[in-house]
Amino acid sequence: MKKKFIILVGAVTALIIGAVTLMNIRNKYSYEDENTLYYIEFNNEILRFERYDYSAGQNQVVGVQKSINKGKKFENITEENIIVSMEPKFVFLNKKLGFAISKPNLTKYNNYMGVKVTQDGGKTFTDGKINYDNPNIETLTVEDVPYYDNNELKLKCSIYQVTEDHTGYEDIELVFVSVDNGLTWNLSDNDKISMDIKENTLTDRGMTLIIKNNAKQTYHYGPKYSLEKYDNGKFITYQPRETLLWNDCLYSIKVNEKKEEIIEWSYGYDKLNKGKYRLVRYFTSVENIASSANVSEKYFVEFEIK
Repeated sequence: MKKKFIILVGAVTALIIGAVTLMNIRNKYSYEDENTLYYIEFNNEILRFERYDYSAGQNQVVGVQKSINKGKKFENITEENIIVSMEPKFVFLNKKLGFAISKPNLTKYNNYMGVKVTQDGGKTFTDGKINYDNPNIETLTVEDVPYYDNNELKLKCSIYQVTEDHTGYEDIELVFVSVDNGLTWNLSDNDKISMDIKENTLTDRGMTLIIKNNAKQTYHYGPKYSLEKYDNGKFITYQPRETLLWNDCLYSIKVNEKKEEIIEWSYGYDKLNKGKYRLVRYFTSVENIASSANVSEKYFVEFEIK
């Protein structure tokens, strides 16, 4: 009995020593510690945002560290550390391009500052500039970190503003695009005009469409629209059952104006079968309306018939 006890104790001791050894190995080569706010691995290279200290006003001092040996050793990269809030967001999209969203809510009185960009792997940071002018809001909310969409660098934001009839407030999603790797951000062309479906109005015969002008100038459009259906991984033209005839008229929608329009496609397309569709329309800015080329911009709203 005594011999069995000694063997059992030895086995337990061996398990404990083994577990401690394994834990030490893991800690030795860990990519993160209690001050690591974000990390990402690019092959053998690891980049991480590390907190070095706390700052006044419930902020924190952070910088970038890099490891070139799978996390065995990290070195400080940032030449001048940056200050972010206690609720920041971080991302590196590649070894060179990274972002630190200092805080989610950016104010117009501070020129929407708070999106910090590095183009040299974390050595230096520059304040990105968001170009947006809306007299009805004071705060622009950054919803997520920058991302690539079809090779376009985008930043998803939102605003909370008073409704057109001044009876309440509404959330509006905005997407900004950068063509200089995050130094400046402009409202996406696809967001100058937004089209949404009014709640509980979509049927297989039509919908009530909400059109909103988010741009800085008046836009013009006609009654014409078309439908596209999702098939084989892409949207293709959905042919009407008969030739559609449109009135020769021109509508306008002013800056920040919102309009509702009842769309009934059953007379041209009949009832829609189950599937994913989008309604397409073309708008022309006031600066292009007199052009002989009559430059039009394509906008659409997606929906699904179940």
